[in-house]
Amino acid sequence: MTKPYETKQTEAGRGSAKKSRSWRINERGKRRLGAAAILTLTLVLMWAVTLPSAADSGDVKITIDGVELKAEPSMGAPFIDQNRRTQVPLNAAMSAIGAQVSWNAQERIAIVEKDGVRVEVPIGESYIIKNGQRIDNDTAAIIKDRRTYLPIRVVMEAFGASVGWDSKTRTVSIVTAQGDGSAGTQTGGQGNGTGSTGNSELRAMWISYLEFLDMPKEEAAFCKAVDTMMDRCVSYGMNAVIVQVRADSDAMYDSQLFPWSKFASGTQGVSPGYDPTAYMIEAAHKRGLEFHAWINPYRITGYKMSWNEVSQDNPAYRWRSDGNAATDRYVLLHNGFYYYNPSIPEVRQLVVDGVSEILESYDVDGIHFDDYFYPSLNDSSEEYWFDKPEYDRSGSSLPIAQWRRENVNALVREVYRTVKAKDAGLQFGISPAGNVSNLRSNSNHFVDIDTWMSKDGYIDYIMPQLYWGFETKTAQGEAAPYAYESNLKTWIALKRKGNVKLYIGLNVANAGSAVKDNNAVSEWLRYDDILARQVSTARNSGEVSGFAFFRYGVFQTTAAQKEVNNLKNVL
Repeated sequence: MTKPYETKQTEAGRGSAKKSRSWRINERGKRRLGAAAILTLTLVLMWAVTLPSAADSGDVKITIDGVELKAEPSMGAPFIDQNRRTQVPLNAAMSAIGAQVSWNAQERIAIVEKDGVRVEVPIGESYIIKNGQRIDNDTAAIIKDRRTYLPIRVVMEAFGASVGWDSKTRTVSIVTAQGDGSAGTQTGGQGNGTGSTGNSELRAMWISYLEFLDMPKEEAAFCKAVDTMMDRCVSYGMNAVIVQVRADSDAMYDSQLFPWSKFASGTQGVSPGYDPTAYMIEAAHKRGLEFHAWINPYRITGYKMSWNEVSQDNPAYRWRSDGNAATDRYVLLHNGFYYYNPSIPEVRQLVVDGVSEILESYDVDGIHFDDYFYPSLNDSSEEYWFDKPEYDRSGSSLPIAQWRRENVNALVREVYRTVKAKDAGLQFGISPAGNVSNLRSNSNHFVDIDTWMSKDGYIDYIMPQLYWGFETKTAQGEAAPYAYESNLKTWIALKRKGNVKLYIGLNVANAGSAVKDNNAVSEWLRYDDILARQVSTARNSGEVSGFAFFRYGVFQTTAAQKEVNNLKNVL
């Protein structure tokens, strides 16, 4: 196929940005936690949480994959110690997930083994050793009252599980790799991909062009800012970053298809003189963070990006100025913003080729799309009917809404195929708007969520943006169907129709803000643990495989600090 948007020349050494994937692939071994085993030593796991009081701790509960653990009295009961830490009986917890525990008395080391994973925990040392590799931790194992206390989070994560705390129900929630809805299940059609987190819970930070807008453009200062950013992501408990490398038909890297991003150098089409994406990938992987390349497939202009800033080497600019009437409608002006026309095969090919370019040039762990597909349309008004002329000329027997969904489906299928052709272990997922009713609308989005979630060959994961609190009401004062817990159940029901992993997108920008939720006083002003409870609620369902948080810059704001601190306790 002729690609009229390919005009830039390949520079020597362009392939140098690509790094070996071997280290990441070796980390993808699936560790499925199974049935109970007889343990040889009574131990107790310790997990640090911030609690309002150390008193009256007999009501602390433990759940494993949503099922409450009923331990024998001889194994000990969970309690909260004077340091405000929750102590959990290891004998009961590890038995329930099928691990075996032994004790090296001479070296004073507790040893936990399961499915080829061996974790050694030296007493009095702030680290563990997993299969010979040291993993530092901020909590040391201790012996108290003839019982050994181990750091629960770092040990459980070594076996692919995660640990959370729900302060309202006083529940320690352990979610195993088998219970996260993914173990033993192939995902997204062929479903061979797990990413470098394997079956462990995804905890991802969205890093958007808004972060880049405020970051320095000079190389040394940019790299220093990235190092700080990645260090903070780790400190928040993240194991992945989702970085917006293409926000507006542009690139945060040296692309042969798209111009340099305004957010890389300050001016679209102008090189910053270095490769920001290559450095961000290196910095993320150095800290054990996955790097997912976030792309906006159709948007050309938008917030902080106007048409008069679009460079002449932008394919959108060329298509609109090449004097060829056949390409004039490849780019559409709608309600003041420019979009690529989703109904045009050449547009879809441009997006697919852009994905392929990233995969060939960089060692990313996945490709990520956000919620910008079709804008809101009105087929009765020429000003707002967008690609209706293409539908009229197509002769399609489909209703126009379904025709538009098929346009998006065609792109999603081809991107999925491209990703899997490169590496079956790479992930492709989408983060749509969170209200399913809106996604099924015949006037906007045109996201065929029911097909994506039930059929193979579209996506590995879905990450709906569940940006509402627990108490959100409708304008009539009734509980809203898109309030968090109700909405979560809707997405879980969709997830059960196929093999797609379910991740949840949460909005830290709500924290401490007067979010309109039709309450007399916004829920987000009355509580400071909503995000933490949202994570715990999703974990307790046993159906959610991870989370992403919007966005890095908001974590630094004063208004969000109480919520962030409570969130960190469960991450």
